[in-house]
Amino acid sequence: MIYLLLTWLASPLLWWLASRQKGKTGRVLVIQTAKIGDFVTTTPVFRALRLRLPQTRIVALLHPVNVPLAQGLDSIDQVIGLPVGGFKGWAGKRWLFEQLAEGYDAVLILSPNLINLLAPFWVGIAQRVSVLPDRRQGSARLAWPFLTHGEAHQAGQLFRETALHSLAGFGIVVDAALLALPNEIACSAAGDAKRLALLSGRQGPYIGLGLGAGNRMKALDSLQLKGVAAQLLSHTTATLVLVGTEADRPAAAELLAAMPDGRVIDTSGEWELVDLPSLLAALNCFVGVDSGATYMADALGVPVVDFMGPADADDQRPIGLRTVVIRSAELCAPCSHAFDAPYRCRLGTRACIVNAPIASLVDQVVRTLSK
Repeated sequence: MIYLLLTWLASPLLWWLASRQKGKTGRVLVIQTAKIGDFVTTTPVFRALRLRLPQTRIVALLHPVNVPLAQGLDSIDQVIGLPVGGFKGWAGKRWLFEQLAEGYDAVLILSPNLINLLAPFWVGIAQRVSVLPDRRQGSARLAWPFLTHGEAHQAGQLFRETALHSLAGFGIVVDAALLALPNEIACSAAGDAKRLALLSGRQGPYIGLGLGAGNRMKALDSLQLKGVAAQLLSHTTATLVLVGTEADRPAAAELLAAMPDGRVIDTSGEWELVDLPSLLAALNCFVGVDSGATYMADALGVPVVDFMGPADADDQRPIGLRTVVIRSAELCAPCSHAFDAPYRCRLGTRACIVNAPIASLVDQVVRTLSK
C-alpha cells in the first residue's frame, strides 16, 4: 500500500510528466505474465497490434516458460522473460522500473497487479492501457485512475475478447476481423525432425492424451487416465501418444505398463516446450483437461476434446471449429476463473475431477476420429 500512497501524493507531478509524452505508439510493451494456456489465447493481441500498427515495435514481457514459444511468432519483435520472483521485493520492482525506462510510448497490461499498474505511471509512459479484473481486485483497484484506458472484463465473455477490446485504448478500432483472429503457435524445425523420427513406422491415427496441467487441481488422477487410455484403445485402432512434463512421468510409466505393447508412445518429459507443437500438429485428436498442451493443440487446428473440470469455459476455452468442450456437471463448478484461479479445491473434494465424465470424453474422441 505504501507504493499506492506515494503515487497518489506524487500524482500531480507524474501526470504532468506523462502529459509531455503524447501521440506516438512507436514502441509498445505488452505485459502477459500468465502461464502457457493464457499466453496462447492472447496471441491474437500481438497479431492485431502488428496488423493495425504495422510500424510499431512490439515487445512482450512474459512468464519465462512462454519465452521460447513467443520467439517463434513473427508478430512479436522482442521477448523479455520475467525474472525469478517476478515483481516481488525491491529488486523486482526496480527491475520493472528499469525495463519500462528503456523507452516505451505505450504499455498494455494483460496480467494486472498493483505494481505493474503503477510503474508505467511512475516512468511517464503516455499510453497506459490495461484489462481490469472482475474478481479479486483488492488494492489494485485504487491504481486504475492512473491508466489512460481500462478495459473491464465481463463475466461470460472470453478473456481473449476482453484483451482484444483493450486495444481501443491505442485508438485501434476493434472490429469483427480482429475478434476473429485465431490463436497462434509455431512449430520448430528441430521438433519436426524429432516427430518424424518418433512416428516413423507407427500406425495412425494418433490420439494425444494430456497427462496433467500446470495447475494440478485440474488434472485427472492415474486411475482415470488408465481408464481413458484403455477405452480409447478398445474402441479405436489408434496409437496413443502420452503428452506431459517431467512431473507426469510416474503416471505415464504406470499407464504404459498396463496397456498393450506397441499401442502407446510415452513422450512425457522428453520434449522441450518449443518443440512440442511439432508433435501436437501430427495428432488426429487430442484429449485432455484445461492445460497448456490443450490450448497449443487447439491453436494448431488439431481436433480437441477438453474437459474443463474446475475451469470456467465462459472465461477461457479452446475455440477451434473441431473442438468439443465438456463442462463439469458439479454444482460447485466452475470455481477457477480468469482472475481467480485457486490451486487447491476449496471444498477439499475435487468433486469436478473425481466425477469427471470419462465415458463422454472417450465417446467424443471416437466421434471425432470417425469424422
